[in-house]
Amino acid sequence: MRGVATSVFQFKYFRTRLLVFLVSLLGVVLGAVFFSVNQANISNARLHLEETLQITAKTFAKSLKDREQILTEKVRLLSGDFAFKSAFATHDPETIKSALENHRQRVGANIMMLLAMDGEIIADTMHSVEHKAAPALKDLLKQAMGSSHGEASAIQIFDNVAYQMVVVPLFTPEPSAWILIGFVINDNFALEQREFTHSEVSLLYLSSGKSWQIISSTLQNEEKLQLSEAIASKTAPTDQVFDLLLQNEEYLSLALGVQKGGVGQGLAILQRSLDTALAPYLRLRVLMLTLFGIGLAMSVVGALMIARGLSHPIEQLVKTARRIEGGDYSKGVKIERSDEIGTLANSFNSMVEGLAERDKVQSLLGKVVSREVADELLNKGIELGGEEREVTVLFSDIRDFTRFCERHAPNEVLDLLNRYLTHMSDSVEVHGGVVDKYIGDAIMALFGAPVFHPESPQQAVNCALEMLSELRLLNEELAKDGLQPLSIGIGINTGKVVAGNMGSVNRLNYTVIGDGVNLASRLEGLTKQYGVEIIVSQSTRDLCPDLHFRELDLVQVKGKTEPVAIFEPLSVADTSSGSCKSVLDQYHVAIAQYRSREWDVAEKLLNQLIVCDRDRKIYQLYLARIINFRQNPPSSDWDGVAVFTQK
Repeated sequence: MRGVATSVFQFKYFRTRLLVFLVSLLGVVLGAVFFSVNQANISNARLHLEETLQITAKTFAKSLKDREQILTEKVRLLSGDFAFKSAFATHDPETIKSALENHRQRVGANIMMLLAMDGEIIADTMHSVEHKAAPALKDLLKQAMGSSHGEASAIQIFDNVAYQMVVVPLFTPEPSAWILIGFVINDNFALEQREFTHSEVSLLYLSSGKSWQIISSTLQNEEKLQLSEAIASKTAPTDQVFDLLLQNEEYLSLALGVQKGGVGQGLAILQRSLDTALAPYLRLRVLMLTLFGIGLAMSVVGALMIARGLSHPIEQLVKTARRIEGGDYSKGVKIERSDEIGTLANSFNSMVEGLAERDKVQSLLGKVVSREVADELLNKGIELGGEEREVTVLFSDIRDFTRFCERHAPNEVLDLLNRYLTHMSDSVEVHGGVVDKYIGDAIMALFGAPVFHPESPQQAVNCALEMLSELRLLNEELAKDGLQPLSIGIGINTGKVVAGNMGSVNRLNYTVIGDGVNLASRLEGLTKQYGVEIIVSQSTRDLCPDLHFRELDLVQVKGKTEPVAIFEPLSVADTSSGSCKSVLDQYHVAIAQYRSREWDVAEKLLNQLIVCDRDRKIYQLYLARIINFRQNPPSSDWDGVAVFTQK
């Protein structure tokens, strides 16, 4: 993840990075300021609204209490009125109703009733039915009977209309009936409360076994519905401020219990719009955003100018660096500044001059020695000494080149030799080798030094096979020029050698020395004896698992006491057919019989091979040895090794 996150913030151009940094920094600062101011204003607005709602709750509660007291005083007057008692004594409902209606109009109430002690309606200003039962008022009457003064007040639903009701007993002189008076509670009541509380007011009522019902509210119909659903889905925290979202507008709300006891439940919801309270700040926020936008735009312009002032000279440096990378040191960078970038440009130009000088030296050195050796000398320093390493050494030599030189002019010899060495050297470099030196017409090449590679032995053998292919192409060119074709011998050996700078303090050469080098040279000389073009040692053969070889012999070359198995590498064409593989297997069987002193069997197999391949000298070589051993049998400790006393 860390790597994925880092790559997201990588930019192609420095000016983009600088611009993004400056703008991001300013954006973070402005964003932090804006966020802090925004949060502070919202917090202050919420705190102010919470305090206002608490005050509004007290005002609303007092308003309900005042209405209740007014109703109580008015109904008490009627309870003690002699004229009303006289009307009650008539037991005439119409007379009683007329008295109730007269008193209702005088006190401004919305409903008045006279109820029997068992709750039946004796007279009602709202209805003409006599002796109507009033089950909806039984809880209110029950509450009055349980009170010390025989009075009760409550919000009650009667005929689907909500009323704030007060009930007191009628004494004649004993309690003989109930007088009920009430103010209707509807949206007008809520609107009146909003006039002096400046808050949205909703009054909800919960009857036993029913859901909350909004009986009075200043809200719109959709808002009422959402409020009812919100209160029904959760219990509103009484006397605590909470948030409600109505019609995508956030309200700070305060639930106030307005009725206690067993006559239903009343709940007042007082609300203040947070959006309305924040309206002045929202205008300020627009102004802040405008100023921030202007400031950010000016910062972008300023950052672009600064970034361009930095990136333009850097782009010049990059272009010049790329030109130098391509080997063009002709021009430096032109930056006329006296600051740090100007100092950098001067240092850069000095570096270019140094690189040009070094490239000139390296180019000259690369023409004298291989590129790898030149890099080794330049990177590690030129000093005498070396280190032991396993290296594959290749020696190649043109056969009968002395005779060629005798028959041609020196300039023709030199031209031919350069053409030959170019073809062969290209093959060496293609396969990762290094031409150590040219010794007249001979080439000494290294694989694994100065740069180590685990497949160096196989690369050396493949190089030798390609050198033969290149030689065939060169011979075709020579034939067109009327020149005799060339033939070469190649010897390859892998072993421990000392690789390093050797010579004198004033003149040295990177090369390798050791017994492994001498053996490679001896194997090149043996190619003439065995009639093959390439001979590799067993140490090299063992490190080439992907190649095929023909075993030639066990030899003891001059200067060595230990015998060495030698092999001829085979090309893909030599091993692609089944018949060639069969011939190779028969040849190896013949060699094994030869070393077991089974002269007749070996001779028979070799004669059969000669029929197939009359030009292969190795068969003739072994047949000649067999004839010799029949006449001069080898000693009992003979192990099949051929000893060579000459190079």
